[in-house]
Formats: sequence, structure tokens, C-alpha cells
Amino acid sequence: MIAPAILQPIDWTSLIATSAVIFLGVFVAVALGAGPLKQAILRQEAMFTRVLRGKLLIDVKSRSATYMSGLSILFFTLISYSLVGWLGGLIGAAVGALFPYLMLRILARRRLDRLEDQLVPGIQTLASGVRAGLNLVQAMELVAKEGSVPLRQEFRHLLREYEFGMSLEEAMDNAADRIGSGDFTLLFAALQTHRERGGNLGETLDRIGESIREIQRLENRVKTLTAQGRATARWLGAMPIVVLLIIYFIVDAEGVKSLFIDDMGKVIVAAIITLTVLGFLWIRKIMDVDI
Repeated sequence: MIAPAILQPIDWTSLIATSAVIFLGVFVAVALGAGPLKQAILRQEAMFTRVLRGKLLIDVKSRSATYMSGLSILFFTLISYSLVGWLGGLIGAAVGALFPYLMLRILARRRLDRLEDQLVPGIQTLASGVRAGLNLVQAMELVAKEGSVPLRQEFRHLLREYEFGMSLEEAMDNAADRIGSGDFTLLFAALQTHRERGGNLGETLDRIGESIREIQRLENRVKTLTAQGRATARWLGAMPIVVLLIIYFIVDAEGVKSLFIDDMGKVIVAAIITLTVLGFLWIRKIMDVDI
């Protein structure tokens, strides 16, 4: 016969004291962290509002974007923790926190590139409208109706602010700040100077168009010359993963597994990731030439 297990008496005093200490610690942590956490969430929502409604002109509530950011952190954390462990969970949480910012930056960058590509044809439309007898506001309405997306959206937003009582100069300043492009800043600054001093608006727009076309030609030239460096940055970011997969499938699978199991291996993986990211950002910074 199997002897019955001897039940140890429960030390209720120690249990209650331990529970009280844990509860007090959690309460203090929540109380101290609630304020900074709320401020961080408010800053994040302000950033979402500035990018979504300002740069992308998308009517999405910032709180909804915050919920999606939280789900992204939870998703990447759970996936990484289930595959690697606590180190993977930390890395997944960082990736999940950066993922929404990365996506917004990519969308904003693509939209800005399209705006800059459409700017010279838009200036030509403005010049044609002015030569046809339209004033500046009417020529902008022509771009807002016949221009390509997203240039048409930006001019519609500018004219909407003007129709709601804002001066045209202020509306153009807001558009320049919202778009964040030196070419658009040059255009709106030249238009404001023309409104103050007068002159032939058609010729002014032609000169602006030629200047912006030359600037864009030089920028494309710089991108061509730095293409090899940017490709090197991408290969630098992908090389550790490629080498790790080669070692895992061909050389030593157990050694690769130990990197994600042993504590020292996890430290090595964290160091590799940190140095790779720093090298990638360093090369990108060197290749980022602003004209």
C-alpha cells in the first residue's frame, strides 16, 4: 500500500503577510506608474493624430491606433516568448512597439515621394490656370479638382482652411508644415512673396517649377550614387539571420539552439542584435544626404 501523503499545516500568518506585501507592491507600482504611463499614451496619441490626420489625411481616431499598437506589442511578445523565451519576449515587445511607428513612417515616406513627384505637374497646372485668367485661389481649385492623388487632397485641405476663414498665407504655411517637404515650402514661400510684391505670377510659377525640377534631378542623382551604400545597410541587417540559418541547417544546430537557451547565449544574441541595428542606422545616416 502507498502511504497517504502527510498534509503540512498551513501557516496562515505567513501566507497573509506574503499576500499583503505582494498586494502592496503591485499597488505602489501601479500608483507610481499610472501617471507616466498615461503621459506616454497621450504623447503617442498626439503623434498618431499628427501623422494620420496631419500628414496622411486619414480620419482615424488616435485611440483606435493606440489599441492597435497595444495589440501589436502583445502579439509579437507572445510569439517571441513562445519561440525563444524571456529574451525573445523582450525583443518581441520592442518590435511590437516599433512596428506601428515603422509602418506610419513608411506610409508617410511613400506619400511624400508621390507628392514631390506630382509637384512640378501641379505647378504647371497652376501656371496654365493663371495664364487663362484665373487668380491664385481659382488656379489652386483647378489643381484640387484635376490634380492627381495625393496632391489633390493637399490642395483641397488648403482651400478648405481658406474657406473656413483662415488667410491664404496661413493656410499655405500650415500646408508646408503638414507636408514637411522643402519643395513645397519653396513653392508656398514664393507664392507669399509674390502676393506681397506683385509681378507676373505665370513667370514666377515657371521659374519655381524649373528650380524644383533641377533640385529633384540632383536628389535622384544622389540616390543613384548612394544606392550601393544603402544596399550594404540592408545586407548588413540581413546577414546575421542568414549566417545563423546556414549554421543551424548545415553546421551545428545544437549550438544555435544553445544561443536561445543558455543565459550567456541570450546575452550574445542581444549584443548581436544591438550592434547590427547600430551599424544599420549608422550607414543609413551616412547615406542620408540632404540637398
